[in-house]
Amino acid sequence: MTIHHPVESLSDLFLSEAFISDKNKYVLSHQSELQGLQTFLNSIEINKNYYRTGIHVKNPKYKKTVSDDTLLIKSFKSSLNKMSSLNYLQLCSKLATDVGTRKHLYPLLIQSILEQSLLHHTYCKYYAELVEQLHSNFKDLPLLEQHFNECYQKIVTTELDSSSEYSNLCSKNKQVDQLIGYSIFISELEMKGIVHGKIDVSIQSILEQMKTDLSEDELYKCVLCLTNIFKVAYSEKPILPEYIKSLTEVKDTIKFMKIKFKIMDILEGR
Repeated sequence: MTIHHPVESLSDLFLSEAFISDKNKYVLSHQSELQGLQTFLNSIEINKNYYRTGIHVKNPKYKKTVSDDTLLIKSFKSSLNKMSSLNYLQLCSKLATDVGTRKHLYPLLIQSILEQSLLHHTYCKYYAELVEQLHSNFKDLPLLEQHFNECYQKIVTTELDSSSEYSNLCSKNKQVDQLIGYSIFISELEMKGIVHGKIDVSIQSILEQMKTDLSEDELYKCVLCLTNIFKVAYSEKPILPEYIKSLTEVKDTIKFMKIKFKIMDILEGR
């Protein structure tokens, strides 16, 4: 027999003890299926133009109200561009509160933060603080791991533009910049205990990059990135022997003195 409930009674129904009890029993008995469904939903590619839904148009015939989600996404992206050392704590707290429990927006917001971190390296500390506050709302580590892994793979597997020497140089420079931003960002998150085992991968990737045919500017960017990572990860403990060996090998093969000196600063913990 099918039971029908009036729409106005659904709020009370969903909060009733009987409904909550039955829901919890269902969740416990179907954990594997629900986890599989969650994994599938997280794997769906994000519509980056989601914020365009409900936008204002000039023609009254097609005019519709801007949705709350659209306003939130626009405000969120605008706030990312306004973060500074003076306001990031307040902004992060406000954004986390504004997002609340809107889990359907969480993947899109994480994607936006990742994109910003690849471009604006000096703000990675602020973006990591925002991710930490959002993570306390949703506690969806598999989703975070998925986005971070996809971002890293996209960076390291991007094919360089070989149509000309200049295009190849630009592509290589962009790849190095993105790897630096990702490495600093993920290091900040690992030091907050949100992710684990990412710092070592980042250090190894940058060291491998420095052993390739890079220009002086690209090498300098890499060594600055390593400087930031080691300041975050090894400020209160000695550098691992394997990193000392790798850094020394790189230092001995590089001809640019300012880069040699920066590596020496890392080795001496300065």
